[in-house]
Amino acid sequence: MTELLYRVTPEDTVLGAVERAEAHRDQVLHRSGVVFLRRSDQRVLLQHRSPEKPIFPDRDECSAAFHVTFDEAYEQAAERELREETGIRAPVRPVGKFLHRDPPEYQIVAVFVSASDAPVRIDPSEASSYAFRTKGEVDRIVRAGQVTPWLREGWPIARPFL
Repeated sequence: MTELLYRVTPEDTVLGAVERAEAHRDQVLHRSGVVFLRRSDQRVLLQHRSPEKPIFPDRDECSAAFHVTFDEAYEQAAERELREETGIRAPVRPVGKFLHRDPPEYQIVAVFVSASDAPVRIDPSEASSYAFRTKGEVDRIVRAGQVTPWLREGWPIARPFL
């Protein structure tokens, strides 16, 4: 099945659709996003990407990361992926965006925060493990560098809102 994404300008103006494989192969700017989920104890969910992931395998990751498909809004994609990757249904709040280029990705990344104490059920095809971390622990993990680029760049945007 072909997955269509939004082809966009650096200002996030929609130009049309692009197939996901083409977007990665040809470095076409497209929409994506990340979610940072906080518990009532102020700890933030991080996942560890599966070693089988083709892009940035075996790295620490946000609570959820996603591409925005051509038929949905950023918020819809964020809530969908949070549910798919963690089993949690919770509202999300946008807190910023950044432009990210790290082949094969060239994307505008929307950053969301969310809160829930619901039990986590990770998708084993996406992540090999997860843990709830304090902000200080996430700071240290990000500084250590074995993280996805969107965790590295998204964390400073989300941190003040968590």
